[in-house]
This record gives sequence, structure tokens and C-alpha cells, in this order.
Amino acid sequence: MLTGECNGRSLGIGQTLRAAVKFSPALLFLAVLAGCNTAQTTTFEPQNQPLDGRQGRLYLIRHSSVMSGYGAPPIKANGKLVGELAAGTYFVIDRPPGTHKITVYGIRDTIGCETDVSFQPGMSHYFELGPIVRTNMEGIIAESMGVTGRPVPCRSGHSSQFMFYSLDLAAGAAVIAKLKRT
Repeated sequence: MLTGECNGRSLGIGQTLRAAVKFSPALLFLAVLAGCNTAQTTTFEPQNQPLDGRQGRLYLIRHSSVMSGYGAPPIKANGKLVGELAAGTYFVIDRPPGTHKITVYGIRDTIGCETDVSFQPGMSHYFELGPIVRTNMEGIIAESMGVTGRPVPCRSGHSSQFMFYSLDLAAGAAVIAKLKRT
């Protein structure tokens, strides 16, 4: 029989379950906050250089919100790790003209969302990182995380909780002006 004790009194199963339900939102909230505070963005490419007019630039953006736990997922370009993106930050990658594969990884290093980006000389692209959206409810979660872009079609296993969203140039520039650059 499941019982507990509170202030020296023995609790029955019903009282124990009510106490667990009563305090579970607070514990969940603390766990989410702890997850948000421990993640940091890491980059493996220079971040403070002007764009070389012979290359294209991709801004990878992640908004900060209560729903943005999940650590800092790794992102690769053409199979090479370029960074890990924490909430409330962004980083850039520059690539020569052509099509490049961009991948965000999920839990236990499984491929989550993989897409191609066509880099043009001197042009910039803006991708937000947000939750996988398959239902209306997931769309509401994406909005609550600050995601405003259009979903980018993904290839691969969809095992990540993340996918990419494309922003137009004006919206992308406005978003990065508000976020912390790594």
C-alpha cells in the first residue's frame, strides 16, 4: 500500500497522490528553469567577421522562452559540427555558393531535421530553431516560443524536438538585433 508522511502524520494513498499532483507543476517549472540556465551556445567557426562578398551567410536563431528548455542542440553543416544553440542566442555560418546540408540533432545524437540551404554570394538567410509542428497544438507551442518564421521541410528521422523555420530578411535582421550573439 502506498502511503507517505507529512508533519509526523501518516497519509493515505489518496492524500499522497493529491500532494504529488499539487506540487508537480512547481517541480516541473523548476526543472525547466534549471534546464534553461545550464545550456550555453557553443560555436566552432569565427563569429565576429564581416561577410565575405564571395560567400553566403546563415543566421541560426533560437528564441528565449519558458518553453525553450531542451539544452543546446547540436547543429551541423555538411556533416561537420558548427555549433550548439542555446535559447536566447544566435550564431552565424558562412559558406561558399552552392547547396549545403544543415542538420539539427535531437536526443541521443539522432538526426532530427535535415534540410538544404542554397547559399548565394553576399546573401544572408535567417533560420529560427523551433519545435517540430505536426498539429495545431504544436503550432501554439511554437508561437509561445517566439517562432514567427515559415516551417522549412525536413528530411530524415524527425526524432528531434526541433526543426528550422525560415524568416525573410527584414524579420530576420529585426530578431537578431534583439538577441545575444555568441
